[in-house]
Parts: sequence; C-alpha cells; structure tokens
Amino acid sequence: MSNKDMDSRTGDKPIVPARKSGLSLLAAGLIALLVSLVTAMIVVAVYDYRYAQKIVTLDLAGYVRAQRDKVVSGEISDEELRKNLDAMERALMAEPANHVVLLKEVVLRNAGEIKP
Repeated sequence: MSNKDMDSRTGDKPIVPARKSGLSLLAAGLIALLVSLVTAMIVVAVYDYRYAQKIVTLDLAGYVRAQRDKVVSGEISDEELRKNLDAMERALMAEPANHVVLLKEVVLRNAGEIKP
C-alpha cells in the first residue's frame, strides 16, 4: 500500500469518505413540510381571529319593541328601561373592531347576532 492510501492519523487504515443517507434527506424534507404546514395554519388562524372582517347582526327593532311592550305592560320601570338600553349599547360597543354590525332586517342568514 502506498502512503497516499493511508491516513497518517490511523496508521494503516485507508481513508473512506462519509456517505450521506437518502433517508436523512427524506426526513429533513418531511420535517420542513410539517413545520411549513403548522406555520401556515397558525398564520391563517391568527388572521381569521384578529383581522378578517366578520358580520354580526343586531335586532334593534325587535329589541326596542320588546322593551316597549315590557314598559307598557308594567313589567319594567322607566329606570330599568334606561338600564336595558344602556346594556344594549354596551354590548354593541364591546364588539371588536373587525366586526361589522348590521341590522338583522338586512341580513338573510349565516351571521352571528348580538344579544344584549
């Protein structure tokens, strides 16, 4: 054997280059795919929750009618009527900025409803 075929550190063993396994490349690809999928799902969920516009409805006419009927029948006093109307206003103002509030009369279906 010549000196070229021998490693000076190992003595008489020849130098063998390290081989890369095809399995490690496949595993790295699967990990990258999994990380990409999880990241995409998180980004879409955060966008949907924080930024996407949502439509909610408010049955203002029905609420006012129900409150009027309660006052006329004597179930609630004028002070309770004011408190109920203030509660409805607070519920309306508590909606997040990405929620569009429409009257229930203009929305046909598939929208959430604000109930004070």
